[in-house]
Amino acid sequence: MAKKISSWKLKQRFAILAPKEFDYKEVGVTFADDPKKTIGRVADISLWELIGDKTKQHLKLLLEIFDVKGDKAYTRVKKFVTDPNYLRSLVRRGITKVDHVLRVTFKDGCKAQIKVVVITHTKVSRPVKSEIIKVINRIIESHTKNDLNTFVQLAIFGKLGSEIFKEAKKITPIRRVEIEEIKVLSREKETKVEELAEESKKEEVMVSA
Repeated sequence: MAKKISSWKLKQRFAILAPKEFDYKEVGVTFADDPKKTIGRVADISLWELIGDKTKQHLKLLLEIFDVKGDKAYTRVKKFVTDPNYLRSLVRRGITKVDHVLRVTFKDGCKAQIKVVVITHTKVSRPVKSEIIKVINRIIESHTKNDLNTFVQLAIFGKLGSEIFKEAKKITPIRRVEIEEIKVLSREKETKVEELAEESKKEEVMVSA
């Protein structure tokens, strides 16, 4: 009688790579007996682990595998999240926490839900909250001319929050602005690694020109 081979031994190891914006850094491994079975799997990693910045340990990316080449599984951003415990730690008595959610479509066709939190130094009235929300809407909408990846980079490195802070403080003293969540709802088309490479070549040509 032939010896039965463990199904685990038949599985191949795939290195999970972060998106090109993070230099395709390896962020984990996954196993499957068919590369197609890895598509759609999600890895989560803190920004501290990904870029080595301890001040961003409360920020996390959920990366979704969308393509496999050889033993490498390529990912794209599925979600950007700020730790809820961190957000709760910012809330104090005598302040107002403005929560706002909006859905936008970026120039690359990606649709996303954005959650923004603005914390004021003192309690504010409903009209003031409305003005702060207008600022959030205006600034977020101004960035829909970019693609999703660029927008996520702005959120990760604090530039988006800084823009909102700068404008909102003209209305009332602001203690903190946080991008609570960026959740990808849909994409216009499926992107493959070859297409990413072609885009990189175009960028190089534009720079050298």
